[in-house]
Amino acid sequence: MRTPFYGWTIVAVAFVTHCITTGIVFYSFGVFLQPLTAEFGWTRAEASVGFSLVSLCGAMYSPIIGRVVDRRGARPAQLAGATAMALGFALMQHVQSLAGFYLLMGAIVSFGATGLGGLPSNAAVARWFIRRRGQALGLATAGISMGGVIFVPLTQWLVEQQGWRSAFGWLSLVILAGAVPPVALFMRRSPEAMGLRPDGEAAPVPGADPRIIAEIERSWSAAQAVRSRNFWLITAAFSLTSAGLSATLLHEIAFLTDRGLPLRQAAWVLGATAGVGVVGKLGFGALLDRFGQRRILLLCFALQALGIGLLVAPTSLASLSAFVIVYGFAMGGNATLWATVVATAFGRLHYGAISGWMTPVIVVTQALAIPLAGAVRDLSGSYVPAFAAIAVATLLAMACVAALSPQAGPGRDA
Repeated sequence: MRTPFYGWTIVAVAFVTHCITTGIVFYSFGVFLQPLTAEFGWTRAEASVGFSLVSLCGAMYSPIIGRVVDRRGARPAQLAGATAMALGFALMQHVQSLAGFYLLMGAIVSFGATGLGGLPSNAAVARWFIRRRGQALGLATAGISMGGVIFVPLTQWLVEQQGWRSAFGWLSLVILAGAVPPVALFMRRSPEAMGLRPDGEAAPVPGADPRIIAEIERSWSAAQAVRSRNFWLITAAFSLTSAGLSATLLHEIAFLTDRGLPLRQAAWVLGATAGVGVVGKLGFGALLDRFGQRRILLLCFALQALGIGLLVAPTSLASLSAFVIVYGFAMGGNATLWATVVATAFGRLHYGAISGWMTPVIVVTQALAIPLAGAVRDLSGSYVPAFAAIAVATLLAMACVAALSPQAGPGRDA
């Protein structure tokens, strides 16, 4: 009986690290927002800066962590990240000031989330798969949406039962218990380090999948990639779509309550959107292995723009249901597609460093879009102009994808 390819174990570990990082840092942040503002009298804008600092400081850490991942694999970065993230949440129990909150979020939690999260996890999966990379990354990044499904209700329950300070402490233990053992025991640098080949191929024999042979033989360095036109087109496309996604998700509940939807129902809409995102990640991962990447990228971004249109349409059960299905599915594909397009365009060997140089641009754009959407609402009295701008930005991202060119090898655009 044939032993299952070890790459699927890497996918399982990446699923767990995605789930813990995004679920605890991103999705659970909204749960802590109200008790923090009530305890200290901070405005919601002041408290929200803490989340922005996680993103902005993570942009500075990303190039360094990317180089570590390329040279030593994902495991050292993820173990350091899990430890730092757990330490940050443990110390959050004792925060007494806004400055202390900012320091913990920007210096410690941000480093931990960057080291444990998407960059090393996706780099690891991309090293282990070529022919089935779409499916593998779809399964791994499904952990992002599953993080919302698991940790929002768990954090809410902890806050209600134990208080927000104890909730931070319990989550620090969840990080250590949930992330450290699987990373330490099962994460491996590459199939070659275990005497294997990507996708479980026995050897590069005549008739083997030409994509596997071609990618093993060539890979771009970070310096070569940054000088290429495709690097900046990919960065621009995912900066625009990721900024729109973050602003939409973080303001979705406020927009719906502005329209008269009860808070509990608005929260259910957000939760359902995250749940459909799991299906989207799996669906787009499977589509990538069957159809051309450019067409799938255009489909994903077109669905995102359509979803925004459904959100701003007159609010009804039908429009909200359509929004949840269309936007949730498209949202789920975004992270999977970014991971796969970088690996396809530039190869496996320097994936971490190349992603690390893209990340600051993408993250800074996200961090600016979130408060900007709120400012538009404050000035105009409506979120509709902000969502209209997000839809236009998504269409611009489609133009960037359409302009991508096939690349024949390092150092030149074909």
